[in-house]
Amino acid sequence: MRVQAGRKLVDIDDVTRGEGWELRMFPSTKRSATIGGFVAGGSGGVGSITYGGLRERGNLLAARIVTLEDEPRIIELRNDEALNVNHAWGTTGIISALEMPLAPAWPWLDIVVTAADFATVVRIGHRAALADGIVKKLLTPLAWPIPAYFRHFKSEFPAGRDCLIAMIAEPSLGPFEALVEAEGGEINYCAPTAEGPGARPLYECAWNHTTLHALKVDRSITYLQARYPADKLEETVAEIAALFPEELMLHLEFQRGGGRVTAGSLPLIRYTTRQRLEEIIDAHEAHGVMIANPHVSTLEDSSRYKRADADQLGFKREVDPFGLLNPGKMRSFVPVSGDSPSPPFRGEREGPRRDRDGEGEVGAAGNCLSGPPHPSLSPRPAGGEA
Repeated sequence: MRVQAGRKLVDIDDVTRGEGWELRMFPSTKRSATIGGFVAGGSGGVGSITYGGLRERGNLLAARIVTLEDEPRIIELRNDEALNVNHAWGTTGIISALEMPLAPAWPWLDIVVTAADFATVVRIGHRAALADGIVKKLLTPLAWPIPAYFRHFKSEFPAGRDCLIAMIAEPSLGPFEALVEAEGGEINYCAPTAEGPGARPLYECAWNHTTLHALKVDRSITYLQARYPADKLEETVAEIAALFPEELMLHLEFQRGGGRVTAGSLPLIRYTTRQRLEEIIDAHEAHGVMIANPHVSTLEDSSRYKRADADQLGFKREVDPFGLLNPGKMRSFVPVSGDSPSPPFRGEREGPRRDRDGEGEVGAAGNCLSGPPHPSLSPRPAGGEA
């Protein structure tokens, strides 16, 4: 599919599901977020258990951007080149259109699994993540008391129980039920995923929505962003849980990445001091858990394992030489001085054309480049978008 960057994710899915297709992945804010915001600021989400993060090759096919130069250009980035705008916080161009692959649409079920302890919940989620024949979109282990913060979902989460939130395709329910029973869990809730007016899909208790729900109840809570090692996942989760039994409330998100199953984590933390938070970060890293610190304000210090495999700094020098886009967010970038001549304009736009929707004139993406620009600035044809 090819869409304009301002299209809401839920509206895109409504259209594509009517034709038997759906988004590969989306954030927990799907019902309010735009696809441009997701690509520019996100790294993965609901669906990453099957397709990995946005930065995985093949999940982002193309991006059309507008540069901020003396003479702005409209550029089409394709394949790996499009990663220059992923999780760059809007610093590497104004995204105007995106092209992304779709997945076959399934009837999804929202499921809550509970167990006697968090280790069992994690084991069930891990086994389900590794079960390639079970079609899934979400596997989210949550330690109690996190479910107590879900004020609008009281009936779905039994009090005092650690749980796993899952989105499972309807034809895979039987195999999933058998797995849960074999691993010592119990299904407490199962219903079709609903997104219509008045509905509350369970994915709005996962990913960053988990933290949002908690903060609405207790403003003293903070969180981290982490990724556990794939080869010692369950063992490391148990070690971290034992280190901070009173301070840390564990929240995992199973996902694929680089051909392996691992778990991201968005643990809730009872905040005391900055020094203690840094000690918790150090302890995670000492156990092989990577941290992408959400309490810093620059890409270099925050992104870590979420960073796209692209030369975003070099690309920014080409498309935003004065640093006008989200200034200060890319610490390594040094803008061109206002007193210095701007870099030479290397391309010429073709005459204006009207895009497929007829919503105004846009310049064609093809450019006649006369110098050696960043590799991502190669000429590409621009297609229409929905």
